[in-house]
Amino acid sequence: MDRIDWLINTLKQQYQQKESPDVLLQTINQLQSALTAAGAGKTQHLGTAKIAVMMPVSGAAPVVLQQEPPLAKEQVKTESLVDATPSINDRIVTPVPVLADRLRQEPIRELKKAIGINDRFLLLEELFGGDEKKFDQAIKTLDGFSILAEASFWIEKEIKAKPGYSKDSPAARLLDQLVSRRFS
Repeated sequence: MDRIDWLINTLKQQYQQKESPDVLLQTINQLQSALTAAGAGKTQHLGTAKIAVMMPVSGAAPVVLQQEPPLAKEQVKTESLVDATPSINDRIVTPVPVLADRLRQEPIRELKKAIGINDRFLLLEELFGGDEKKFDQAIKTLDGFSILAEASFWIEKEIKAKPGYSKDSPAARLLDQLVSRRFS
């Protein structure tokens, strides 16, 4: 505890002497290390008998916050551009996969059953010119193939070769995604 007291007093003196932030930060880091070492292996309980708060023993250390005077508008603009470090939450949070994303990657047994009503109308209008018979025949044909190479060759020859086909259209991307899921 003597070292901790000494570091706190040193930090106060450095602050009163208006030392640079780097010097203050070094003292704070030393203080943090000393506090961590002093509390290693101990669980701290704070509060009343009804409520207990557990402080972390190792890992993330407590952050010392100080209230600073308000900044001028010019300082706010420049500091907001410079201070683009990720927050603590951004660093420790792991993205949780969304169920819809996982389902979009699941294999499909039959294209006919996997195509919803909205997707059906999109594919029907953009790729088959509104002709339901051609659409149904194409889906049956694609379902009949046993490997992706056959299906891709057929799509190239029968669908992509037609005038007005755009490989960047949502319908084309949807068809490619559905076919690749069908044969995955």
